[in-house]
Amino acid sequence: MEEGFWIQVLQKQLNDNEILCEYLTKCGIKLYLFGSARISKTPNDLDILLIYPDNTRVTKVLELKKELISYLYGLNGIKMHMVLMTVQENEEINFLKKESAVKLYISRKSK
Repeated sequence: MEEGFWIQVLQKQLNDNEILCEYLTKCGIKLYLFGSARISKTPNDLDILLIYPDNTRVTKVLELKKELISYLYGLNGIKMHMVLMTVQENEEINFLKKESAVKLYISRKSK
């Protein structure tokens, strides 16, 4: 089944990285997959939307973007595009709905 393939792969990879997982959940950051990778097992690239709280420092978000792209590219070898947006920006333009983006569920592992 091609649809949902990358959703499952990315969720597993993100949840396997305890440091990233912890940071994402602690800071209220949400990730969504959009573009052709939602429905194709062989996309040209992976398009990810990162939504962060309005009061988050942009420098921290840019560092996280760089780290996420490096980590996921290292595992998958597929070009990544990551769009950054605040909660308010997404509400104003309704990006999630327009792009039929699918949430990547991140869960903090309990020890």
